[in-house]
Amino acid sequence: MRLLALNLENFRNIEAVNLSFDGQHIFFIGANGQGKTNLLEAIGLSSSLRSFRKSGMDGLVRVGAKKSRLFFQFKDDKGEFHESLLQFHDKGDKQLEVDGEKIRRFADYLGKFPSVVFSSRDFRLVRDGPTERRKWLDLLLSSSSPEYFEALKNFHRSLRDRNALLKKGGADSELDAFEQSLIPNAFHVYQYRVETIPILSKFLSTYYQFLSGGLEEAGLRLRSDLDFLSEEDFLRRLNEERYRDRQLGATRRGPHRDDFQFLLDQRDAKTFSSEGQQRGLVLGLRFSEFEFLKKTRKRTPLLLIDDVLGELDESRKANFKKLLPKDTQVFATGTTFPTSSEGNQWESFEVKSGVFLKS
Repeated sequence: MRLLALNLENFRNIEAVNLSFDGQHIFFIGANGQGKTNLLEAIGLSSSLRSFRKSGMDGLVRVGAKKSRLFFQFKDDKGEFHESLLQFHDKGDKQLEVDGEKIRRFADYLGKFPSVVFSSRDFRLVRDGPTERRKWLDLLLSSSSPEYFEALKNFHRSLRDRNALLKKGGADSELDAFEQSLIPNAFHVYQYRVETIPILSKFLSTYYQFLSGGLEEAGLRLRSDLDFLSEEDFLRRLNEERYRDRQLGATRRGPHRDDFQFLLDQRDAKTFSSEGQQRGLVLGLRFSEFEFLKKTRKRTPLLLIDDVLGELDESRKANFKKLLPKDTQVFATGTTFPTSSEGNQWESFEVKSGVFLKS
């Protein structure tokens, strides 16, 4: 996948920009707060329709403007050209078109133009609670599988309905009816996670060994809130928990409580890893995400690297650059180039106050 050109209007601090890209490696250079990350954020929106910096769309429309307009031109791995147009108000619905046709279902778009973001914010995947890790995993699996996306959406809808019924003291017969939808979707979500985490763990192990020089063995471990072998098994567990669920007014157990661990030498990395090790883990996880999307979608994702290279020591920086696939388009930002000799190795743009000038 290659991004050939983009046109942004009224996005963040960018009033208007029209850029085309000839190279594989593109670098946006400038002081902090000038709009470098805003441009990467816009490119990321073309993939998932959500910001990697925040939840929701509020604050993305330029101050004083009524709506943002983001237009992209892509060339896919088969050599075919595509255009994507995204328009949205600050707190309104998104309007999306691909090749001139309106997209009405998110499932029809997700994963079509994949990208993977490397950001200093990725530390939260190791340090924070399970919510952030579940969000990351669900977005990855939804981007790779429309079936997973539909099962996840239907599971959460059924879960909300069941919780509402528990709160108002619904009868067992009513709960039985709602669980007819919840159970098969929960089982599909759970099974897909069980099958996927070992694949991601293997990718992570390979990348982390290269980044760290092979000093530790890294991996991932799924921590399921409930392990169940079949839909019938999950139904039995729900029935066992129903009395406590009624007392709480919510469904206490299930895939909505799942988590996964980062491991270093089979120990929980959240507790036993240094900051440098955590940086290596999240970099390895993002490369694992890249490999998984490439394998499942049969498309090469864009790599978006937001001011990460400058945070690495010289050894990890050198190893990181060696890992960048030659057939992949990379967009990176920084206040300086990663090293003083790299200026001519990137197609570069100077950024100041939302204006982008090719160097």
